[in-house]
Amino acid sequence: MPSVLGLMEQREARARQHLASRTEVLEQAQAEVDAARERVERARVGREELVSVLAEESPVDTPASVPSGREAAAAGGSIGLGAGHGERPPVWRSGMGEEVLSDLYREVFAAVVAASGPVNGVELTRAVGREAEIKNEVEKIRHRAYVLEKRGWLVRAEDGRFMPAPSAVGRGACPASAERPRPGASTA
Repeated sequence: MPSVLGLMEQREARARQHLASRTEVLEQAQAEVDAARERVERARVGREELVSVLAEESPVDTPASVPSGREAAAAGGSIGLGAGHGERPPVWRSGMGEEVLSDLYREVFAAVVAASGPVNGVELTRAVGREAEIKNEVEKIRHRAYVLEKRGWLVRAEDGRFMPAPSAVGRGACPASAERPRPGASTA
């Protein structure tokens, strides 16, 4: 008759093998999910870049006729990942304040304005309350900062850090900016 201790050791060994097998399956599934998320994010960023290029090519007062994520989702009958993130920011013009920005663009702009100096993508991601340890989150926020830069709201230093564009924060154009001085090039 086998010993009770021997039976328990065999049972534990089988449980460890089962756990290792399930962990491997879980890691493979997680890798597939991560790859799928990356494909979705690349497609979303590509669409946003296309909209940005088309908007730059069209006259300033005439928006490009490319559906947003929300409109595309409504037309396709599914929920788009870009829904709820707001429309593209307008090209900055004299007298515009951050109130014309929508959703995440406003948060990104306000975080840059509130910073004590130029900020990088990771710092910006943390400032808007996202998890900076997740690469996709950092890239989403950095992409919005790039869009704000292209539209004249932000400027990017040579080291890649963002700061408010002097024109976008001067003379009451932006209420949040009136509370702090603009960062100088020496703070980069």
